[in-house]
This record gives sequence, structure tokens and C-alpha cells, in this order.
Amino acid sequence: MAHPTLDPTAEAAQIAALRAVFKRADKAMRQTLVPILPPAEVEFAGVRMYVDPRDNYTDRMIWLDGQPPEMQSLMALVDLIEGRNALILDIGANCGAYAVPLGLAAGPGSRVVAFEPNPMMIGRLGHNIRLNDLGNVVRIEGCALGVEAGEGMLNFRQRNFGQASLMPVRKAVRDGGTLVPIRPITDFIGQAAKHDLTVIKIDVEGAEVAALAPLLAGDWMPDAMLMETRHADEWDTDLVGQITARGFAATLEADGNTLFVKDDRS
Repeated sequence: MAHPTLDPTAEAAQIAALRAVFKRADKAMRQTLVPILPPAEVEFAGVRMYVDPRDNYTDRMIWLDGQPPEMQSLMALVDLIEGRNALILDIGANCGAYAVPLGLAAGPGSRVVAFEPNPMMIGRLGHNIRLNDLGNVVRIEGCALGVEAGEGMLNFRQRNFGQASLMPVRKAVRDGGTLVPIRPITDFIGQAAKHDLTVIKIDVEGAEVAALAPLLAGDWMPDAMLMETRHADEWDTDLVGQITARGFAATLEADGNTLFVKDDRS
């Protein structure tokens, strides 16, 4: 006998009520509620995203607020690339919170290369690409970026696959890991000449120095970079100083990120 299905209106009401409870809850109560939060499809500004709030912070914030958690940073990139033929390298693509909106905003001929080494998130990223009919715009590269080609241990963090990192994760919150391929970013910049501008977004949980090292060692640089800088105190080098020395100006600091745009005067 078939199991009865919940009326869509009633289901939506239940999810709305659960969101309201979650918003009011303190940290301890939220941790208790997270395992029972239901996956859902969320739509914002014409973007469709399937999110699972149980295992990823970015998904959870989209589920809770109806939009990605870094909207100021995202909209700054949308303003740069909207309607233009752009190459966008999304390093640490997660569920597609940047790759999908940027793929929709970019002009004809654009390409988004979404780097996501976490096998648990690659499927979700691919599903969100399909939901938005971006199969001919966004390409997934299932690898991490580093100084040279090889492999490394991607460490998982409890209840937050988006914080998986090649950097060590404290034992108390580590939830296993898996070997993933590593490639240098310079393997992927050859196609930049086919586009009017190139933008890099990078959020790799403290491993930005290794990911960008091959780029900074060469002559070519993108037109703009949005980089997570909240982990700057963990870097063993002044990465911000290296970037600004290459002719970039910091034009925005928001959401734990810094947007660097090539200074036309340099």
C-alpha cells in the first residue's frame, strides 16, 4: 500500500514553522535541530538551489534565509561580470552558491570552472547546475588546487562539508577525510584569452596560499579576485601584500572576504 504524501501546502507550512523555531533557537538548540532539518529547493532572484541544511553551513543559511550567506560579496561579482563574456574560476565551489548565480548573470560565451574536490558536494553542485540549465556554462573540476600536481588529504568537518580542507582540522571536529587530486591553477588559465575578463573567487579554508602560489609566481593575473581573508592570520606569508603588489586595489571587504580589482593606473 502506498504511503500517503504530505500536501505541498501543509509541507511548506511545516518547513516555515521549523525555520521560525530554528531562527529563535540558541546555539545548543540549533545543534539539536540540525539533524532533522529537511532538504528543500530554494529560489532567489531567479536562481534555483537544492540545499541540505543537515550537513553544510552554506546550505543551511540558504535554507534558513532564502539566499546565500555572502550576498554582498556575490553581488559585487555579479556587478563585475553581468552580461560580459567572462571566465570565472570558482575555487571552493561548495553547493554552487557563487557558481550558479554567476553562470546565470554572465554573458554569452562565458565559462565558469567550479573547483570542488569534496565528493560529498560534487553531486549537489552538479544537481544545482542542472536545475538552472547551466550545463553548457559551468564545468566542474573535481580537484583541489595547490603548488603542484599530486594528491592530498581533504579533511572533513562535522556537519559542515563546506569547511572540508587540505589544512589540518582539529580532532574534536574532524569527521574523517579522503584523498583528492591536486592541480596547479596555471593548468586552467590558458583559456582566459578567449574571454573579455577573468575573475577568480577563492574560499579554501586557509589553503589560499598554496592554491594561488603558481599564479603569483607567473606573469599573468586575472582582472579581479574575491578571496576569503578571514583566515589571513593562519597564512605563513603576506598574501594580501603580494596581491596588491601585483597592481590590485582592495575595493570591498565584506562577509569575511576581500575583493581585489586590477588598478588601471598600475
